[in-house]
Amino acid sequence: MTDSETKHAIRMILIFTSLGGMSYLSFNNGLLLAYFSFLGIPSATILILLALLPLSQFVFMIPFSYLSDIYGKKLIGNFGMVFSIIGFFLLIIASIVPESYRTWAIGLGVTVFGTGSALNIGNWFALLHPIIPENIRGRFFGRLRLTWQSVGIIFTLVVIYILEQYPTLGMYQAVMAVITILLAVRIFFYQRIPELEKVLPKKETFRKSFLKVLAIPEYLPFCAYCFLLTLFTGACPQIFNLIEKDVLDMSKVEIVFLGNLLVVGALAGFFLGGRMVDRFGTKYVFLCCHFGFSSILFLFLWRSFFPGEVRITIAILTILFGMVQAASSIAMTSETLVLIPAENKSLATGLWFTLYSGGMGLSGVLSGQALELGLLSDSWNWFGQSMSRYDGLLLLCGSMVLLMTVTLGLIPSVIKKTPAGWIPQGS
Repeated sequence: MTDSETKHAIRMILIFTSLGGMSYLSFNNGLLLAYFSFLGIPSATILILLALLPLSQFVFMIPFSYLSDIYGKKLIGNFGMVFSIIGFFLLIIASIVPESYRTWAIGLGVTVFGTGSALNIGNWFALLHPIIPENIRGRFFGRLRLTWQSVGIIFTLVVIYILEQYPTLGMYQAVMAVITILLAVRIFFYQRIPELEKVLPKKETFRKSFLKVLAIPEYLPFCAYCFLLTLFTGACPQIFNLIEKDVLDMSKVEIVFLGNLLVVGALAGFFLGGRMVDRFGTKYVFLCCHFGFSSILFLFLWRSFFPGEVRITIAILTILFGMVQAASSIAMTSETLVLIPAENKSLATGLWFTLYSGGMGLSGVLSGQALELGLLSDSWNWFGQSMSRYDGLLLLCGSMVLLMTVTLGLIPSVIKKTPAGWIPQGS
């Protein structure tokens, strides 16, 4: 590709991700949680419904990654965008479905959307790899994340203002409709992203290809660490939202605003995490993030001990959690791209994302089931402070992350001496 063709492709990629970013952010920034609450869905059920997105990715990512290597990345990706549009449309019409079927309608919508995202994400890095020159790859991925999440923040701030003025079901439906339209518009820009690698006929079966991926040195233990970490941290943003909703009695607009601070923290995390990867290598980023997760979860439990308004404390901790989560994702992505070979690239990255999203999904499902089954006390005391069942979940998650310190040895860069600048920032 010429320089002008590369610049044009990068513009299309940035626009494409920015148009679709809000749909993904809505699962963590409190928008869908507020919408489902407006529809009368119980809190424990909301946790499970939101977890269906990563669970769908967990189920479908590997087979769709394999199909991408056979039939072409963009062909599979086009099907993914259609599924994503249908999924969000189902979430809109779920509000007019009879109440007895409403939860099933929402679950179907989230699952269809998750299937569409698996069709897209399974081959996304493999599609971009030959387009982006190696000498700018780090800066590009940093710019990509900053761009679509910044657009998401601006969009969410506008939504917060509108919902504050008109907190009606019709307005929630209108916001969801706008997100669905943006998902449809991005199809046009996706077609203008070139697929440079030719589709070659597969000479080996899925089983043989998958066994080759599993045999990549040190790759499977690293994926196992990512799975365990997301298992105990993936549902935490939603648990924060439920504490704000059911314990602190915040309004839906306040919940969405505080959820948006998670993205603000992520922007800082992508920048700082990328700089740390460049300067010190992924080893120290993994160590800082691991202990950062447990520290923030325990501080959230002790929110009443801090002076001043509790909302300010929660806002700061939400930003910090977003920073740590973003920096951790940069370290994981960087480590993945170093470990995988050129062969079966989509399938190899698909395996990592499958276990990553599987941990996220199971985190939400197990948390929701623990709440539904009443395994946690509704009210308990710790150091003289009254705690809720959601705090019990955070205590469990924080403790498990701390105990998981022994699993840091599964990360290749943590147990090896590696030069500081071995991988590009944010790639």
